[in-house]
Order: sequence, then C-alpha cells, then structure tokens
Amino acid sequence: MQKEEKEQLIVSHKTYNKSNELINAMGKGTALSQKLFAIGMQHIEIDDTNNVVATIYGPELRKMFKSSSGSLYEHIEALCDRQVKGSTIFDWNLLMKDKENGKIEAHQVVTDASFKNGTLTLRYNNSLTDKIVNLKKGYTVLSLSETLSLKSVYSLRLYEMLLSAYDRKAYITKEDGVQVFDYDLTELKLDLGVINSGGSKEIKNELAKDYPDYDKIEEIAEKLGQTKYKEYKIFNRNVLSKTKEELNKKTCLEVDYDPIKSGRKTVGIRFFVNKKGVAVTKEKATPANKDEIFDEIIQLLMGDFKVKEIREIAEIAEYDIEKIRKAYEYMQSYNKEIEVPIAFMKECIKNEYYLNKAKPKKPGSNNSFMNFEQRTDYDFEALEKMLVDN
Repeated sequence: MQKEEKEQLIVSHKTYNKSNELINAMGKGTALSQKLFAIGMQHIEIDDTNNVVATIYGPELRKMFKSSSGSLYEHIEALCDRQVKGSTIFDWNLLMKDKENGKIEAHQVVTDASFKNGTLTLRYNNSLTDKIVNLKKGYTVLSLSETLSLKSVYSLRLYEMLLSAYDRKAYITKEDGVQVFDYDLTELKLDLGVINSGGSKEIKNELAKDYPDYDKIEEIAEKLGQTKYKEYKIFNRNVLSKTKEELNKKTCLEVDYDPIKSGRKTVGIRFFVNKKGVAVTKEKATPANKDEIFDEIIQLLMGDFKVKEIREIAEIAEYDIEKIRKAYEYMQSYNKEIEVPIAFMKECIKNEYYLNKAKPKKPGSNNSFMNFEQRTDYDFEALEKMLVDN
C-alpha cells in the first residue's frame, strides 16, 4: 500500500463531534471555516482565557489547499484578509435562540488567527467553549473525510443538519430506513445562511418570538440587499438540486426532497433522508426510552392536558416529540375556541394539518406567518363535533 493510500485510509476513519446547538444555529459562514473547524478538532486545547484553541499544521493545510509546494502564506492571507478575498473565516457568525430564558445571542465564532512557522492557530469565541469541547450529550459524530470532500457551504450545512436530525430521530424511534424532515422555506434559508440577520435588530427581534413572521423577515432582508435566491425556482436550481447531488455522491446520506406547497406557492421543503447501506423496514420499531421521552412531552403539554390525554397524544404521534410540538404550537395559535383539545391534537398529528395550513392569527395579532393560502377542505369544527358525538 502506497503512503498516500495509507493517509487517505487514516483520514477516512477520523471523526469529530459537533454540538447540535452549533449545527442548528442560524447564521452564515464559509466552506473553508467549516473545514478548518473539522481539521482543528483533531488538535485542540483550552487556553487560560477559556478559549478553545485549534492548531492546524502545514501538511494538513497543504492537503486542504491542494498545494504540494511553495509558500502557504498567500492561502492564509486570503483566509484572513477581506481585501484579498471577500469572505474570510471571521465571517462565521451564529444566531442562537434560547426560548427558555427569553434571549437571543449573536456570536462571531473565530475571534483570532495566527500563522507562524507553517502552522495555523485559530482561537474560538469563549462564549462557545462548552459547545465545542467536552460534549457529553446533544452532539453529532461527523466524518472528517466527508466534510473535507464537500465544496459548497450549503452542502456542508445541510449535511450537518440532516445527519443530526436523522441520528436523533433514529435514536428516539429505533427506526431504520428513510426519515422525513420538514422545513419552512424561509427558515431553511436562514439555517443555510442564504438569509442572515445582517446586524438587523428587527430580524433578531422577530426570530426571538415564538412564532416569527417569516414574511416580515424576508422583507427586511430584501431591504438589506439580501435578494440572492429569492425565487424558489432559482433557490431550487442553484442550492437544493446541487446540494442533493453532492451529498448523495460524497457522503453517507441518501437525500431526496419535495416542495411543500400552499396553492401554487412553495412554502417549505420536505426532505427524505436515509443512510447508505441501511435497509428500509416496513414495520416500525417500538420507541426506545419511552419514559424519558414521555417526561419531555408531559413538560410540554401539562398545562392543557391530563396525563391520560398526554399518553394518548404520545401514542398517536409514536413518541415523535417534534411532531407533537408542531401540533401543539398550531393549536395554541388557532383563532377559534377549541372545544375538545385532545381531539384537535390527535387529528392534527394524524393528518399533519400544521404542514398544510397557516398558523392562524391569534386575536389582535399582526403575525401573518408566511401568508399561507387558507385551505377549505379541513373543517375542524365539524371534526370536533364528529369526534365528540362518537
């Protein structure tokens, strides 16, 4: 076996852990900043100011830049100096929401960089230290070779997001095969960094709400000049289609997607994700850790439902807490009095009404929630009456 083949084999078996908070935070970054993070996680330490410091040596830099000879200086200069290149590693910014404590945080991830004797040293924001190292839970194991193989920053972001979502759902349900994940279109653009806060307090304030008005966010972003991929057909052609092709070719994921429509308008994306080599099973496995998951569901619903009713909701949702959360948020924002909440929740989960119809405004609310076109084929009042009569 040649030396190069050995090195490729070693890299192919290397992994790194990344916090799901970092993976799922909104923000923007470059493909290079993501790859440097992946490489840097192989050689990290915490300095006396509680900053994570990553060291990347010359041979690793040469492989990444595909530079077999000459000085690395020009590559590093472009990495750090906006005058040389428009975007740099310092443009990796995160917007993190903390609904429980009612706050939203914005962070520049890389704070300092130095290059000396052929070695690059990166220092990360000390506010993120506990989200980078010593992770005990809430993280995803990523492949170093797969990360380094991806060219598009959108492919890198979606690779992390979908793998994180897949592993979490597979762990909870113990289901093999294809998993389904739905994303609101504007929220997906925010997650991928196509749209970002751009320093706008209005966008940050809107995102801090329980039900952000994504139409409003798009309007603000457009005023800030963020009009890239505004039309779905362009976003689909230049981002989704290319990302799907790259992920299927270079990673462990098999990805497909469909648009979620309201009338003629595309309002979301439904991803179908599987891991290569994982067979699709027809029968669903019994959810693991039911008691632990049920505790989370109780905390979510206890104010409006009895324990017996919560158990019914959990069973019909197959202990999918995200599905329950979406249905509960939909119910809370419904604009009419709901006479039988348990019946409403069960029908909402079973038929996924929250995906096909707008979250109606609460009385006095100005939140349009994406201006979904209202469907007329679901009569909740009739459904509730029917269920009560039965």
